[in-house]
Parts: sequence; structure tokens; C-alpha cells
Amino acid sequence: MTDFLRVLVPGQPPSSNHMYGVSYGGGRHKLPGIETYQASVTFLVREAMRRTGWKPPETGDIRVGYAYMLARSIDCTNAQKVIEDGVSEALCPGIRPPRCCRKYDERFLPYTVSRVIGVKDPHVVVYVGLQYFDEHP
Repeated sequence: MTDFLRVLVPGQPPSSNHMYGVSYGGGRHKLPGIETYQASVTFLVREAMRRTGWKPPETGDIRVGYAYMLARSIDCTNAQKVIEDGVSEALCPGIRPPRCCRKYDERFLPYTVSRVIGVKDPHVVVYVGLQYFDEHP
């Protein structure tokens, strides 16, 4: 079992500025591209948990680091929320219908590890559960 997860999420991350659309009657709904991206984050985190045996701590904060390799510049804090919701969903097994689990979402301490702009194959490496900022492998 590992002390933390390292998950590579392929693709340019979407922004939470464009996370919701307006439904008929004035309600809001999550846009399909956001749902698809979050579902891929959830799947990748769950697979990493299964492969490594990592489990989130029962109590305390959970550090979540983001290393952005981007095709074009973005506001990383807006992308972070989209990714974070997918990570949170992965940590809540068995909840139906799938929804963001506040049990974990509220415990996240997010930070940016790095940001590189202009890469050919954009992706984000997400570190879940690191205890110290200098632990990046």
C-alpha cells in the first residue's frame, strides 16, 4: 500500500466557469463535457486506489496537489474545482446516485505543484494524500 496516489488525467482540463448550463425553467445542470471529464477523473482515481491499496485517512486533512501540463493557459483554480469534484466522488464508494461527497471535499487542502504551458499532450498529474509539500516524486 502507498502513502499517496499519483494519478495522470489526460487532456486539457475544463474550467468551472463553464461547469453549469441553465435548464428550462431557470434551474442549473452540469454540462456534458464537465460530467465526462469528472467521470474520467473518478474512474482513474478509483483504479489507482484499487491498484495500490491506498485508502483515504478516516480523519484530518487530505492534501491534493496538481501538476498542470497545459496546451494553453488557464486559470488553474477554476480547473482545480472540476478535478477535485471527480476525486471526491472516487473516495465515496457505494453512494448512488453518484454525487460529490462532502465528507472528503471539505477536507481537501489543494495546492498547485507546477504549471507548464504549450505542451503537445496536455494532462494533469493529481497527487492525493501527500503529507508534506516536498514529497513529490
